[in-house]
Amino acid sequence: MSTYFLYILFIFLPLISSSPYFQEIEVIKLKEGVYVYRSFANYEGSMVSANGLILESSGEVVLIDTPWDDEQTIQLLDWIDRKINKPISFAIITHAHMDRIGGINVLKSLDIPAISESRTAKEAAKNGYLQPDIIFQSDTLLSYGNSSLEAYYPGGGHTIDNSVVYLNNHHILYGGCFIKSSASTSLGNIEDAVLAEWPSSLQRVMEKYPEHKIVVPGHGNWEPGALENTLNLLSKMD
Repeated sequence: MSTYFLYILFIFLPLISSSPYFQEIEVIKLKEGVYVYRSFANYEGSMVSANGLILESSGEVVLIDTPWDDEQTIQLLDWIDRKINKPISFAIITHAHMDRIGGINVLKSLDIPAISESRTAKEAAKNGYLQPDIIFQSDTLLSYGNSSLEAYYPGGGHTIDNSVVYLNNHHILYGGCFIKSSASTSLGNIEDAVLAEWPSSLQRVMEKYPEHKIVVPGHGNWEPGALENTLNLLSKMD
């Protein structure tokens, strides 16, 4: 392990030893230059996994969301250091819940810029997290290496601040918790949901990215039908 990670392990060792979420992350190669990582938490008595993305292009790496906590974020950065060995240019936080922003302390300690939409920065402060460093507009194109992505805020849904990310070079839509998997039988945690806006917000995403080939939800697998199932689940809330 590099000196870089020995340093952060030393700084965060007390947190690691007491973490209630301890479980090894999983990393799955989705396409060349695109990996899904899964981190885990004990939520209401059950172990729950959450998806995030690792993007690689040319000499750069980008993260989409962090794991639930510092310990798993250190695991994730160590995996990137060992397996990819390229610098992380920035991370995008898609909303201010623990399964998206829980590792922001580690990013800050390593001067990795965290980027979010303005609503997420406000919600982060409200929820007791450090605020992201950079604010993107509601529809923003970002480049990394030889690739590009779009960060898009479609309106309220799972939360008031949820954004999605579209990988232009791969036609992959990352929905975070705004999109449920095709196998989901419920909308999950709707404590902060904006149910009245969610269907129309989802329709905007479907219209904006009709050429998507893969949809990665915030939890579960990425089989076809995630968008349609999310709409179906929302229709049952009427």
